[in-house]
Amino acid sequence: MRCFLPEGCPRIEAISVTLEELETVRLVDLLELDQEAAAFYMGISRKALWNDLMNARKKIAAALVYGMGLKIEGGSFSLRGGDGSEVMEEQPRQHDIELMERELAHLRSRLEHLSSKLAASKGSDKISND
Repeated sequence: MRCFLPEGCPRIEAISVTLEELETVRLVDLLELDQEAAAFYMGISRKALWNDLMNARKKIAAALVYGMGLKIEGGSFSLRGGDGSEVMEEQPRQHDIELMERELAHLRSRLEHLSSKLAASKGSDKISND
């Protein structure tokens, strides 16, 4: 769990944001993916992504406006590429490299998917112009 508290604020209150909600904000607001691509990346429906995104934005806005902390915790998720039973490795650098390799493999898959959609779109534009 991570917690971010405003500096100099006497409140100990924190609003809880799930890992899924944080991931939707990262993908849509930070990486600027559209909702369809972000939902595909997370392996969830666009509706589920939309709900998580709206919940996260509301919680983050409330924390900023009311000077409360943000607590990142919980959620229902599974990490790609494993059954979840692995023990954290002693060498964090090696673990980071493995995570980056998994991320790269997933991004390549996403790029292939988007490339095929683009090719199909160009094909339909060519047909309509003829």
